[in-house]
Amino acid sequence: MKILAIDTSCDDTSVAIIESKNKKIKALSNIVSSQIKIHAPYGGVYPMLAKRAHQENLVPVCKKALQQAHLLRPTPRLGAEERGGSVSICADRLTLTQKYKVLNKILERDEILLEKTVKFLAKYDKPKVNAIAITNGPGLEPCLWQGVNFAKALAFWWDLPIAPINHIKAHLAANWLWKEPSRFEGRSHSVPFPAVGLVASGGHTELIYMPKIGIYKLIGSTRDDAAGECFDKTARILGLSYPGGPAMAALAAKCSAPPLCLGQRSGADALPRPMIKSKDFDFSFSGLKTAVLYNFQSQKKSVQESQDYKIAMAKEIQQVIIDVLIEKTLKAADCFNAKSIITGGGVMANKELRKQFKNRIKSNKLRFTFYVPRSTLCMDNAAMVGASTLLDKPKLTGWQKIKVNGNLNIC
Repeated sequence: MKILAIDTSCDDTSVAIIESKNKKIKALSNIVSSQIKIHAPYGGVYPMLAKRAHQENLVPVCKKALQQAHLLRPTPRLGAEERGGSVSICADRLTLTQKYKVLNKILERDEILLEKTVKFLAKYDKPKVNAIAITNGPGLEPCLWQGVNFAKALAFWWDLPIAPINHIKAHLAANWLWKEPSRFEGRSHSVPFPAVGLVASGGHTELIYMPKIGIYKLIGSTRDDAAGECFDKTARILGLSYPGGPAMAALAAKCSAPPLCLGQRSGADALPRPMIKSKDFDFSFSGLKTAVLYNFQSQKKSVQESQDYKIAMAKEIQQVIIDVLIEKTLKAADCFNAKSIITGGGVMANKELRKQFKNRIKSNKLRFTFYVPRSTLCMDNAAMVGASTLLDKPKLTGWQKIKVNGNLNIC
C-alpha cells in the first residue's frame, strides 16, 4: 500500500510517499520546505506569511516527492475529452469542464495554489498511490487549510480516499521510521507496549498513555507555554536568533562550567524547575520565561550583552527544560507500568536532551525501552503523517468530509 502524505500544520511544507511492505514502513520520499528565513525577523511564525508560503510551495514539493519516489508520470498529449469526452469520478460521469469547476470551488480562496494545482494536474497523470493522508489538526488553521484544500483537490481529481491525521499521533509514529543512505525505512511493529509517549514541540508538550498501537490517552499537557515555545521566547529575551531551540543549544554547548554568573547558591537552582515535583503529569513553562526575563533585567547592560552571560543562561535554560521533561516522563512511565517511552516533536531533536534521557534510563537501570526518531524526523514532516496512517489505520473518507481543527485533541 502506498500513501501520499501532506503536512502544513505550521511553517514547514512537506509531502512524502510512504509504503507499507512486509510489516515495515518505508518512506520512498520525504520532502520538506522550511520557512525559517521568512519568519526569523519576527521571532516566531507569522500565520498569514506561512499560509502564502504554503500556497507557493505545495505543488513543487509534491512534484519533487513524486519524482523521488519514481511516481511522477507526464500526461499523454491527448486530453480526457479528446480520448472519450468524460472521466469517471466517484461513479459520476463528469466532463473535464465540470471537473475544473469543482476544482475551482475547492481552491476558490487559494488563488496562488489554484493556479499551480491546475497546471500540475493538467501536466501529470494520477500516480500509483492508494490514498492521501493529510494533517487536519492540531496546528495553525490558516496553514492547515492549505494542506487540506490541496489534499481535497488531489483526492477529487484522482478519485482517491483521504485519511485525516492527528499531528501529535504523527510525531509518535515517526519512531517507526529511520534513515538509510537514500531511504527512510521503519522497524516492524515490535515496540513493547504499554508505552508512554512524550511529544515536545513549539506548540505542544504532552504525555500520552498508549496501551497498544492506535489507542491514545492524554495524561498530561502544558498549562501555558510549550517547551519549544519557551525556548523561542527566552532566546528572544537574550537576543538570540530564531528558532530559539537550536540557537540555545549551540550556545549551551560552549559552556563547560556551572552557570555561576547567574548568582547560583550552593545547593539551589539558578532558575526554577516549574511543576517538576507536582503530583500530576502537567507542565508549565511560563514561570521559567518570567524568571529569565527578571534575571536579564536585573543585570547591567554590559553583562546582558556579554557572551559569557548568554552562554551561561542558555545552558541553564536548556537544563531546566531537560530536567522537567525527563522527570515528568519517567514518573508517568513508572506510574503506568510502561515498557517503552516513545518520544517525538522538534524539541526532541536537542542532542543534550536525547543524551540525558538515555543516560538517565541506563544509569538508573530502568526497565523502559527508549525510542526517539532521528533528529530530522522530530521536526514537522509528511513521512510521520504517512506512518501514522499505516500504523493507526484511521477510517478513510471522501474529500468532501475533511475539516480542519486547530485545537484537535489526541483522543
